[in-house]
Amino acid sequence: MPDFLYDIPLRDLAFYFSLAAVLSIFVGMLVLKPILRLLIGSGPDLNEAITHGTAGFNLFYGLLLGLLTVSAYQNNERVNEAVLNEATVLGALYSDINGYPEPVRSETKAMMRDYVLFTLYKDWPAHAQGSYLDGGGNRVNAMRQKLSGFEPTSAGQEILHAQMLSAFQEFTRARQLRLNGVYTEIPNVLWYAVLVGAAINILLIVLLRMRPVRQFVLGTITAFFLGVILFVIVALDDPLRGEAAIQPDPLERLWQRVMIWDEP
Repeated sequence: MPDFLYDIPLRDLAFYFSLAAVLSIFVGMLVLKPILRLLIGSGPDLNEAITHGTAGFNLFYGLLLGLLTVSAYQNNERVNEAVLNEATVLGALYSDINGYPEPVRSETKAMMRDYVLFTLYKDWPAHAQGSYLDGGGNRVNAMRQKLSGFEPTSAGQEILHAQMLSAFQEFTRARQLRLNGVYTEIPNVLWYAVLVGAAINILLIVLLRMRPVRQFVLGTITAFFLGVILFVIVALDDPLRGEAAIQPDPLERLWQRVMIWDEP
């Protein structure tokens, strides 16, 4: 999908999609219908022929829209869960680091606070533009080096250190899943199939032989719903972009409820 769509407010985007679908019915009836009638005729069996000829198309196109909607929703939920896991594990790490001696404890906690602030105020705005910054990875590597360089001096510290390293790996996996969401989207080739299928659907509605007012009303209802479905897929397509994007609420709560109190 074009990048400019993610800069449009959701309410306006829904209106534009619905309006475009309804206008396609209007234009089709005024412009395309007379031309197509000259090519294929308008006998009494036209509606029956269209119904038999498009039964398979409607089935497969409806299946395509349903699968894309579910896929977009699942991608959205997967990234949302990754953000929650990232904040949860980081919060546990921030609490467990209290078992380390100074100065490792204070230095590592300061690194974690810096990472959260960078993610909230630098990385997330970059996500909204379809990218991410290297600063987050650099901060993660610095924290990893700090923890890896610690040498336990007792059995208790060895157990705690092993648990911390394991949890840190879980944190980096959750973070990577979140970053993958920046580029998670429906392939353009599928969008091509969806848009071509939508145009064919509108064309078949226009071809039906019925009274103009009845055809316009029924066609408008069908086209409006088609526009709504396309809007939903677009809104969910890129989990970290647009007004419907996933927000860093778990990380924000971690900062406000836990980390902010340790700021000097």
